[in-house]
Amino acid sequence: MTIVVRPYADTDRSAWTDFVASDRGATVCHEIGWREVIRNSLGHLPRYLIASNDTRVTGVLPLFEVTTWWRTRYLVSIPWLDYGGVCAEDQATAHALLKEACKLAIDIGARFTEMRSVVAVSDSLPQTDHRVTFHLKLTPDPDQTWHSFGAKLRNQIRKSEKSGLTTEIGGREKLDDFYRVFCHNMRDLGTPVWGIDLFEQVLKQFPDATRIILVKHESRTIAGGLILKYKDSLYVPSASAYRESLKFCPNHALYWRVISDGCCEGCDIFDFGRSAKGSNTFKFKKQWVPEPTQLHWQYLLNRDDTIPTINPTNPKYRMFISAWQHLPLVLANFLGPKVIKNFP
Repeated sequence: MTIVVRPYADTDRSAWTDFVASDRGATVCHEIGWREVIRNSLGHLPRYLIASNDTRVTGVLPLFEVTTWWRTRYLVSIPWLDYGGVCAEDQATAHALLKEACKLAIDIGARFTEMRSVVAVSDSLPQTDHRVTFHLKLTPDPDQTWHSFGAKLRNQIRKSEKSGLTTEIGGREKLDDFYRVFCHNMRDLGTPVWGIDLFEQVLKQFPDATRIILVKHESRTIAGGLILKYKDSLYVPSASAYRESLKFCPNHALYWRVISDGCCEGCDIFDFGRSAKGSNTFKFKKQWVPEPTQLHWQYLLNRDDTIPTINPTNPKYRMFISAWQHLPLVLANFLGPKVIKNFP
């Protein structure tokens, strides 16, 4: 049968959703709701592609068109999140989606296409290999998962309990408290903060799968995170804590609450999300999961052979990061959502 690749249309929503729900290679980032989340909160133009044969959908590729301040245009699958890329039931469909993505990039004048894949879609595409994720296998009994941890990690979790930390999980009513911590932490990291409307859109588009967790010390929120449930997995794409509260191990309290709840809910995997190899977050997550899972961020390059480095690890952004860390918090919170929309 002939495989046809075309732009996504609103009438394809059910077919897209059914395919993602049934395909084993799909990730939470392939869900169609992200099309509205990213478009409505960040303003990036969705360029979703859908592949089908004569009778049914055989693959999808979620793409967004992003333009930097210096007018570089590129496609990314998908912004803000860790995963994306081609999701196809066979190599013929994957090849057809890649071919159409190449054509689209040329048509709109995009410098490159970035696909954030768990599994490489092609051995021939250039890719970066410094990003990994961590997948913790859960058991129905939280105690069994607990005893799989090393002694140091268990002691840190106990320390959070002895420090009197408590956790709360809820919905939109918890967002403002989480976002307050998130803004402060992002400024301290030297990174422009995403607008609160991004998180509001996630809660709106995925009301049954999204929760907010707060960690409190003496009734004050000192850490928080966004929890997503997808199929049999739990995923925390954003989490933050006040630096001065790290002595209480709030991140350990946060993750252990999500993990233990996931065990009781029958989830199979807790996904810690991406980290750059050797970073502080990499070292933190490696305590929980000794063996990371390699991520394959692959590229279709249209203008040269250089893989782009539009991210904080690029040395040319160090001066910007240092300056941002010294901004007054009010100013950083005002400027952040305006600046960050031009980065993936």
